[in-house]
Amino acid sequence: MAYLLGSTPVLELVIENPFTRTLYPTEGAALGVIDTGFEGFLLVPWEIFTSLGFNELALDERELVMADSHKVRSHGTYGKAILPSLGLSFEGFIETIKGVDEIVVGIELLENLSLTVDYCTRRVKVHACSAFCSST
Repeated sequence: MAYLLGSTPVLELVIENPFTRTLYPTEGAALGVIDTGFEGFLLVPWEIFTSLGFNELALDERELVMADSHKVRSHGTYGKAILPSLGLSFEGFIETIKGVDEIVVGIELLENLSLTVDYCTRRVKVHACSAFCSST
């Protein structure tokens, strides 16, 4: 399910470490902020990253350019985003940086979805692009 939280579009999701089958959250779903300015897959707080055990895997580094043009280094590995309301999951690079305090859903995940944000009616519609999805 996707909707507006205030004026911010959010997407309900579950994050999985596919190697250990660890889930975040363990029950229900978390909210990810939809950010079309973030070119990655998922950006998560360090606490979530470590609770999933991602920090125990071989990590890759990437350089991210922030909205104010400064550059930061992220650390991440591959994992899974599950969208329970759609019955879909997608695999991608899940990363973390110092100071991030929310789950951020980026373009690499969104490119698998049709997303409509209508501020006039305060509705967010999301469905899968059938060519890119896999069932959970």
